[in-house]
Amino acid sequence: MDYRSGEPRLEHAFDIRINFKDRWMWGPIHPGGPSHGYTSVLNGVVEGPKLNGKVVDVSGADWPVVRSDGVVELAAHYMLEADDGAKIYIRNMGYVYGPRPAGNGLPERPGYFRCTPYFRAPDGPHEWLNRTVVVGGGERHPDPAGVFSLFIFCCV
Repeated sequence: MDYRSGEPRLEHAFDIRINFKDRWMWGPIHPGGPSHGYTSVLNGVVEGPKLNGKVVDVSGADWPVVRSDGVVELAAHYMLEADDGAKIYIRNMGYVYGPRPAGNGLPERPGYFRCTPYFRAPDGPHEWLNRTVVVGGGERHPDPAGVFSLFIFCCV
């Protein structure tokens, strides 16, 4: 696509289901500041037309910041392993907030869970991750074994 001729298109690349282990929240580090948290990655699965594999067990965590406006700033770092054994580092940054009905002078707001991952992949079949803009959306799901998140990633 010629970037001057139209809007970017999204192409589905892969999905990641991440199972989490521990979740901790702390209050503000300094008075009036945001709260901070930690969510460890247990394991997961990567599936899609451009990448398949797994989330490497206990390979990272999300370090969320919860702002006073209810927005959660995601800052996750963890490792993927492609089906061919290649190790791929992912740093996933984003925003999450729940829906809010209109009231108290504030407009209605739908829920939002979006992210922009960055990758470090080895030369070879996965090096496209090192030079491709990828965007994603996520959902949190309760599960009898614990909470998991499902991310859907698309190339721009």
